[in-house]
Amino acid sequence: MKILHTGDIHLDSPFAGLSPETAKKRRTELRATFSDIITYARTESVDLLLIAGDLFDKNYVTRDTVALLRKEFSSLNCPVVIAPGNHDPADEKSIWMKKDIFPENVFIFRSTNLSSFFFEKLNCRIYGYAFEESSLRTCPLEGKAVENPAEINILCAHGDTASPISTYGPLPAGILENFGADYYALAHIHNPDNATAALTVPGAYCGCPEGRDFGETGVKGAVLVTLDKEHLELERIRFCRRIYEERTLNADGAAEQGEILSAVRALIQNEKFGDDVLLRITLQGSIAPEFSIDTSALTEAREGLFHLEVRNATTPTWNADVLKQDYGMRGELYRVLLPKLESADSMERETGSRALRYAMAALAGESLPLE
Repeated sequence: MKILHTGDIHLDSPFAGLSPETAKKRRTELRATFSDIITYARTESVDLLLIAGDLFDKNYVTRDTVALLRKEFSSLNCPVVIAPGNHDPADEKSIWMKKDIFPENVFIFRSTNLSSFFFEKLNCRIYGYAFEESSLRTCPLEGKAVENPAEINILCAHGDTASPISTYGPLPAGILENFGADYYALAHIHNPDNATAALTVPGAYCGCPEGRDFGETGVKGAVLVTLDKEHLELERIRFCRRIYEERTLNADGAAEQGEILSAVRALIQNEKFGDDVLLRITLQGSIAPEFSIDTSALTEAREGLFHLEVRNATTPTWNADVLKQDYGMRGELYRVLLPKLESADSMERETGSRALRYAMAALAGESLPLE
């Protein structure tokens, strides 16, 4: 039996942090990625499509998205099983409770109580539950086990295996093991590798099919599952159209904008990043105190990337010994800001460095651009 396991799609995401035009394009691309998942399920003749929660980013769903779902799900010759998650819970006003929205091949869990759908042709029973609100503090599997071990038993669920006190459907290892499923199709953790590796049962976190911010870096997709009672094979399939990446760049000793720009361009070229990449570069190191990096100008020179963001975390190379002995205004500014400059908090250090840089420039009669 072939199963395509996905979830955490988050249709209609706002893509906060991007420009309105770029965010709109990303929302369109996310819908296209969802269509690619359906096309793959159809062309590969999968026997089941499992969506383990957070198909939508919120309970409000646009008409265009509803039309897309009806069209795509109707094109499949296999069952689609959906377990609503914390972003799209099955509350009274949700789309999950409306009649005549989804085609007959779509099966939806609508309660936090564990239930199942049995597909006789596949000799397969899919267990699952739904979030009914944005949190779920209990484990619906507690004290439960599969009804018939001779069947192929699958759990399709949105939940958290990392913490037994999670407010997002805790799934402790012992409870999962006692349940006895042949495959655990899980969602909720968007960067799935470590969470999947930590599972003590046969299963996987599918991860999100498209990264939506810099907390979701790298290639994203879904899991193709090949399964019978004696065999389980998992293959991660890429579906993402864009990739978020983060890099640091050492700007030590830089004294002018051109040096930083050349280093940014070299990084992009060396990594062979193209127009499928959204890149965040963090500048680190010590630079001349009179040099203020124009990060907005660097961002505009994105060298063929889809999106570039540059953050300045450099520190000025002040002569601390001289400033400590200076009993004028410069020395006093330095002493006032010293707790921030020496703080263990990186944000505090950055704030102190910027304040000192601007203050020193003002005392010298200079005007620095805001970073």
